[in-house]
Amino acid sequence: MVLIKAITAGIALWSGFAPLELWPAPFLGLLLLFQNLKDASRAKRVLLAFLTGISFFAPLLHWSGSYVGALPWLLLTFLQATLFSLIGIFRFTPWTFAASFVTLEILRMKAPFGGFGWGRIGFTQVEPLSHIYPIIGVTGVSFLVALISALLAGINLRQSFGFSLFLLIPLITNNISYASTINVSAVQGGVDQLGLDFSSRAMSVFNRHLEQTKSVSSESKLVIWPENAADIDPERNVVAQRALQALLSDVGKPILVGAVSQESEGPTNVSILYGADGQIRSRYQKQDLAPFGEYMPLRVIAEQIAPEAKRVRDFQPGMNWTIHDIEGARFASVICFEVLDDDLIRMASHESDFLVAQTNNATFGRSPQAGQQLQITRARAAELGKDIAVVSTTGFTAKIGADGAIERRLPQFEPGVLEMEIGLRSAKTIASGFTSWSWLAVFGALALWSRRSVFTR
Repeated sequence: MVLIKAITAGIALWSGFAPLELWPAPFLGLLLLFQNLKDASRAKRVLLAFLTGISFFAPLLHWSGSYVGALPWLLLTFLQATLFSLIGIFRFTPWTFAASFVTLEILRMKAPFGGFGWGRIGFTQVEPLSHIYPIIGVTGVSFLVALISALLAGINLRQSFGFSLFLLIPLITNNISYASTINVSAVQGGVDQLGLDFSSRAMSVFNRHLEQTKSVSSESKLVIWPENAADIDPERNVVAQRALQALLSDVGKPILVGAVSQESEGPTNVSILYGADGQIRSRYQKQDLAPFGEYMPLRVIAEQIAPEAKRVRDFQPGMNWTIHDIEGARFASVICFEVLDDDLIRMASHESDFLVAQTNNATFGRSPQAGQQLQITRARAAELGKDIAVVSTTGFTAKIGADGAIERRLPQFEPGVLEMEIGLRSAKTIASGFTSWSWLAVFGALALWSRRSVFTR
């Protein structure tokens, strides 16, 4: 019975994410997990938590094996499930269960190899709890869901009901106002073929975005291209440089280009803002590189396990955020997996009136990866209280409001231009002031406050 409950818990946690996006399911998953662990021995707790982790991460991360085979997917699943199983070390009250669960989410976000925070429960609750995100953020929502689930598992209905009422309080003051707006055009150019070889025809992908850009609205103040739209270096490739200069002269608008730049130290993943005059106004270099995607940790071992690893070039990370400026509207461009790290995106938002999320989902085919990433970005918009313009090579390209709602979206895999009116909002949310370290301090205090030690049998 406990084995079935462990597997069911993992499947319920996964069901909160795309493609299903059933927001009540994580409550059930955490309720079952708490019931399974609270009276078991330490060894059994770790085993049951590991089994839940496997049944959670195996379907969630199945997209990671797209075009590279099952082994990388299985290894990533095993690593994430192992980190997840550490919750079984502790014996807990509902409070320390929630604190331990979210502490491990933060650990997964930060380590190893820079971390991989995919699958955090705080990414699944935008529909019912968008008004809570500006106050306690993604981490706080994860904690609240885990706490309510554990209280329900312990039949502590009075406390569960009390915390459920707490969720309604911000509805009274959750009005979002904007200082002004700016019209933006997001270009989803598409690729010739999905998969790892999408960039083998880099000039064709570049030309696709050139052609789509010619149809942008005359009212637009900024054109945005996705990550890898110019997988050739537009600063050094003469053909691409001339074509881009001609386009800028034709449309007469600034263009934010997602490109790969070839530097002497190695390639860089960059976001370059070109002015209508063809000059580079500002340039951002991606800081948080994807391990095993943009650089290869443990390269010798990785290439033995998966020969495809030899194709991964080690990109060079940037060191700071660049705040772009269009007619006084300030924004940061967040590239792909940078939406995963609480502290990184929090810093990007502090001096921004809105955010741009540039990504390339072509390497994951028709898997749920793009839908899951859009969920994450929605949670960030609600957490930071900023409109986000999302642009992808193949989708989803979308306008996300400051409450996390998808206001406009292009069909996936269909080239096109999404015209959007972006609200400008410099105000900071309460949640944007919390660092990961401050949350860990809160959880540590909760563990000390609890009447039962987390280290007892």
